[in-house]
Amino acid sequence: MASKISTITELFHRFHHCEMQLKQGKIAACLIAFKEVIEKISSVPKTEKEKGELHSGIELFLRNLSAHKKFQDIFGTVSFGDTDLETNLEFIKSMITAQEEDIVERVKKEEETAEAQRLDIDREKQKQQEEMRRKIEQAIGFIDQENLPQAWQTIGESEEIREAVALHYNDVGMQCRADKSFADAVKNYSKALIVSPEDENLHYNMGRAHCEAGDSDKAEEFLANAMKLNPEFKDGKKFYDYLLKVNHPNAGPFERKNKFKEFLKKIFRFRRKPKLDPAADLKVQDHSDQKAITP
Repeated sequence: MASKISTITELFHRFHHCEMQLKQGKIAACLIAFKEVIEKISSVPKTEKEKGELHSGIELFLRNLSAHKKFQDIFGTVSFGDTDLETNLEFIKSMITAQEEDIVERVKKEEETAEAQRLDIDREKQKQQEEMRRKIEQAIGFIDQENLPQAWQTIGESEEIREAVALHYNDVGMQCRADKSFADAVKNYSKALIVSPEDENLHYNMGRAHCEAGDSDKAEEFLANAMKLNPEFKDGKKFYDYLLKVNHPNAGPFERKNKFKEFLKKIFRFRRKPKLDPAADLKVQDHSDQKAITP
């Protein structure tokens, strides 16, 4: 049910809604709403500026309306020429009133058509989602079978499938770490890295799994990879710095600091721009279930 029109703001809002309906080709609904606008114009208080803006907008609206094929299907060829606006509005109001029953029936058909189109779109989206889920499951199955060529063929060019597959293995890896099954965690993070090898977060998560399994040297290797991929990775820097202290206890703070600086210099000096991996922009987070290890 349409809201009442008692202020100039409400009048403009309803009129702009008519313009939108015209652009969408909903002529019958547009005419019913515009008739209400016409009926309320004289009773709504407005400044001279507002009156001028409204009249200019309506004159353009009437020209576009008369040129619209669907409007012509209802009324035939109608021209709103040099006659003053009030006369034109009274004329179109009488036209709408004379055929209001037919127009209301057209509104009903427009709404039914729009609903049918919406349902068709929903069904198509559901079909696409089901096909996406099927391919994700297939890709995961092929990776588990170590059939990588078939997995990549299934993933194809879809960023969404790549992201979903990587997230699946990351989530499983997180659960394995929570269960203290670090070998299984490493196994699943490794599969995620197959899909997204340039995701610093996955290298970070792999490093955490190795560290928690007692292999701090391997953890340092993966954290070095994470920092190489993203030197601005704050959590990675913190964890990498900690691993340097663990793995190089005889090195003083100054030496460890220089080691890290040299590492960054090497990255900036020799790092080539990586090839555009299909899932290079994937961001898989694993920072919520456990805080980074601190000394």
